[in-house]
Amino acid sequence: MNAIKRVLIVGSGIGGATAAFALRRIGVDVHCIDIKPEAPMAGSGICMLHNAMRALNGLGLAEPCLDSGYRFDKFRQFNSAGELLLTNPAPPSCGIRRPELARILEGAAEGAGAIIDRGLTVENLVNREDGVDVRFSDGREATYDLVVAADGVYSKLRDQLFGTDCSPRFAGQSVWRFNAPRPAEIDAFCLYRTPTGHTVGSFPTSQESCYIFYLENSQEPLRIPEGEAHHLIRDRLMEYTAPAIRESLEFVTDAKQIIFRPLDITLVPAPWHRSRVILLGDAAHAPTPHMTSGGGMAIEDAVVLAESIAATSTAKAAVEMYSNRRYERCKTICDASLQLCRNEQEDALGNREKSAGLLLQTYQYLGNPI
Repeated sequence: MNAIKRVLIVGSGIGGATAAFALRRIGVDVHCIDIKPEAPMAGSGICMLHNAMRALNGLGLAEPCLDSGYRFDKFRQFNSAGELLLTNPAPPSCGIRRPELARILEGAAEGAGAIIDRGLTVENLVNREDGVDVRFSDGREATYDLVVAADGVYSKLRDQLFGTDCSPRFAGQSVWRFNAPRPAEIDAFCLYRTPTGHTVGSFPTSQESCYIFYLENSQEPLRIPEGEAHHLIRDRLMEYTAPAIRESLEFVTDAKQIIFRPLDITLVPAPWHRSRVILLGDAAHAPTPHMTSGGGMAIEDAVVLAESIAATSTAKAAVEMYSNRRYERCKTICDASLQLCRNEQEDALGNREKSAGLLLQTYQYLGNPI
């Protein structure tokens, strides 16, 4: 039996909430905090590939996601006018709205006995050999056997303990995202391509909804004027006359409906622990979205962390096992995602065949045991 009995998880996103549930299943007391005062009510969609669904299935959480989301196993390519060019098989996947996934994961964690505190952050942390002393932003203090930094790509705990050399860097692309009612033809992962190589993607997130994204290249991170995003996305998608895209844009009437962000990435060198503080999810490995695997890798992290604690007797052995099992797998996905991103920046049309081969190869790799 492991000496880790009490764990603090900083961040209640996909990785943090999954870890909270997985750790409760093996009898660990879990305190999860999040700086945001409320659970997310808005957000884009997420595509969870076969590896993520396999990990969730092992926790008993795959079915709730499939019930709320949309299962698909095809990849379709259209031209910008909406004419179908190709249909290929794809790994079995589930598209789901991020707020709905958050509801499922956080509900499972709290139902299993995890305590989730919102509007709270770490004010100070003392990372000792035999425990971690934490002072919170509300003045409370507590000691934990392990602290999990699941506070995202801009993790403050990572910067504090691992240094700012691991801080994220711009990948040369930004992503525009929005949700819309699902047209009948969006029943798979769909890409709409222009003759110049620009691409709009979409996939279903429920029977009624879909998620649409557009990737834009730039040398420096783009800055979007406040209140203008809904107009700017229309300008960028003018060359797409596909009915599914045009109809979806009709529902975009407010800048708040658009989620825009530069693609900032990081991969922290192993090991992912400093004494009794470990990194999980985007805090350790934030890829570009081209492999649609950021959330899936965080879910896998959570599963492996719980397995590592259950299989070892000391905190040192557990964190070492966790880091050793996760680093190479996550690096492979980060490297593949970044290469796909670079292919689009350098020559989207010329690199299309190369990218297709890399996608297939990496999908197969994701099928390997974690």
